[in-house]
Amino acid sequence: MVLLDMQKNHLPQPQQRQVFICDQQAIYAMGCSQLVKAHPMCNGYRMLTSLDDLTGFEIGLSEGLLIIDCAIFDFESPAVKKKIHSLQQVFPFIILLNEDTPDFVLYQLIVLEVDVIVSRNMSSQEWNKAVEMACQHKVYFCQHTAERVLKLTQDMDKINLIERVNALSLYDKYILIRICEEASSKQIASELGHSKRTVEGHRTRLMQILAVKNVAGLVKIALITKLYEHYLANPGWYACFLLAKTSSL
Repeated sequence: MVLLDMQKNHLPQPQQRQVFICDQQAIYAMGCSQLVKAHPMCNGYRMLTSLDDLTGFEIGLSEGLLIIDCAIFDFESPAVKKKIHSLQQVFPFIILLNEDTPDFVLYQLIVLEVDVIVSRNMSSQEWNKAVEMACQHKVYFCQHTAERVLKLTQDMDKINLIERVNALSLYDKYILIRICEEASSKQIASELGHSKRTVEGHRTRLMQILAVKNVAGLVKIALITKLYEHYLANPGWYACFLLAKTSSL
C-alpha cells in the first residue's frame, strides 16, 4: 500500500492553467467560474468583458486557458479569421455556442480549425472533457455540437449537390428530367433532334459530374435537389423545342 501511495505521488500531475472567461452573458460566466474552481487543471479565473483585456496580462501558452462566448467575435468582419488565428498561436481555448448561433458561424469555426466547440447546455462531464481536450490541443465537440456538425455536414453535401445540378446546362437538365420519366435514350434523342449516341454521351457525363453509378442515381439526385419538382411547376422552362440542336457534345 505504501508503495502504491509513493507511485501515485510520483505520477505527473496535470499542469494547471489560469482560466480567462470572456462571456457576454454574466450569469453563465458566473456558473462557468464555479466549474473552473472544481477542475484540477484550472488554477483560478478572471472575468473579461473583451478579448482586448488579455493584453493586460503577461501569460502564455503554458499558463492560460480561454473560454470564449462565440458572440464576442464579429463573423461578418474579414478580420475575425486573423483574430482567431492569433489566439490559436498563444492560448488553448474553448468556444461556447449559444442556442441562436447561426450555422454559418459554426461552419466558420470548423474551417478555422478551432479545436474545442461546445454548447452552453453541455453536461459537467462534457465540460471536464472540453477542458482536458483544449489543454491537449485535441478536437472535441460536446454531444449537442456534434449533432449540429453532423447535420451541417449533411446540409453542405446537399447544398454542393444542388449547386452542381444548377450548374448543368438546360439541355442536360432536360435529359435528367426525361430519365426520371423513364424515357429511353432513343425517345429523348428524337425530341431533341440528336442521335441516340449523343444523348447517351450526355447521360454518361451526367453520371460523372454527379458522381453516381447508374440511372437510378441520376433519378435520386433529380428528386433530392428538387429539379424534377421545379420542372413539374415550370414545364415551360424545359420545352424541348427550345433545346433542339444545343448539345455541347
